[in-house]
Amino acid sequence: KLSPPPPAPPAVIATRRKSSKDEVEEYKIRDESFRERTKHWVVLVDDEESIRLAVGDYLYDQGYQVTACADADALLEVCATPKADGELPPVPDVIVSDIRMPGKDGLELLSLLRADERLHRVPVILLTAKSLTKDRIEGYKAGADAYLPKPFNPDELLSIIDNSIRRRKQMTGKNGSLVDLKSELTNVKELLRKNGRKVVQATDVHLTPAEREVLELLCKGFTNGEIAQERGVSVIGINRTISNLYLKTKTRTRTELVRWSIKTGQVAPR
Repeated sequence: KLSPPPPAPPAVIATRRKSSKDEVEEYKIRDESFRERTKHWVVLVDDEESIRLAVGDYLYDQGYQVTACADADALLEVCATPKADGELPPVPDVIVSDIRMPGKDGLELLSLLRADERLHRVPVILLTAKSLTKDRIEGYKAGADAYLPKPFNPDELLSIIDNSIRRRKQMTGKNGSLVDLKSELTNVKELLRKNGRKVVQATDVHLTPAEREVLELLCKGFTNGEIAQERGVSVIGINRTISNLYLKTKTRTRTELVRWSIKTGQVAPR
């Protein structure tokens, strides 16, 4: 006896019911703030793995592209290591860093960033377990854009990051970083052109031979990369040297450093 034929497949396959996760993802895609954040890169620096995971996952869920680093050297390497095609990676839109870390702390990292020609204008948000006024003052003096004591509300951090990126766009425009660098180098060359009749001021700042050589090249308008190539050293090493020059001369920008060099006779009139 023959078995009955199997039933014919249904003409219409039922649509899978959307889960709550699907609905959340669909909402994110429609949300304008989420879509805008997907265009930006945030780098998080903290030696505590639990903080990196929690904060990194939260920012990623809010749309940001996130890279988490365990220390300052890892961040510098991420920002300086060329890609497969030889190009340098893009500049982060915001850097969020803990202050209290082994090795280079957040303030030393901030000093290196402010000395780097590619990274010196990246907004930096400092995190710390201590809410002491002294820590905040040191952070702001070092060039921090914002300060957030631990424990903090993740929504507050998100708002600070959003606003930092928004302000940066308003200040620089579409090609801000390139315009800023060109303007700064123009200021340097103008200072050198007009320095012939300046009176040299005495200074007790002692510079090493390497620092003098770097300063001379910087005053000629060389970029950090060009100085590194000229001296046969790494860009990170040049960044550290310029950072030391900032600390010794109590200056904060390349233009201020060149002005100091002219006033103290560190560079010859041109």
